[in-house]
Amino acid sequence: MDSTPRRLILHPSLTRPILLWGGDRRLVIPLWFIVLVLIFGTHTHPLPLSLALLLGIGGQYALIQAAKADPYWFAIYLRHITYQSFYPAHGSVKAPPRRRPPSIEL
Repeated sequence: MDSTPRRLILHPSLTRPILLWGGDRRLVIPLWFIVLVLIFGTHTHPLPLSLALLLGIGGQYALIQAAKADPYWFAIYLRHITYQSFYPAHGSVKAPPRRRPPSIEL
């Protein structure tokens, strides 16, 4: 019997996080939507256009740096905010009593 460990080849798409332009796609899409709204929603005024450019470049850079540090940080944060702040150490008073099997078979 062969004692060498078995190697499993996985496709790289199963091991890499899903990123869009280097950042988490759930944040990149709303960021660039806001940038496009600022660009097309204003009448070519220089202040909103420069604000949109600054927001797009700075926001994308921040998302890329965050994804380099930890590609799953946003998924972890989303899971974190779904948790309750306190979990009681006991069941509810209104819970039905638990049925226990008899200790001695009759």
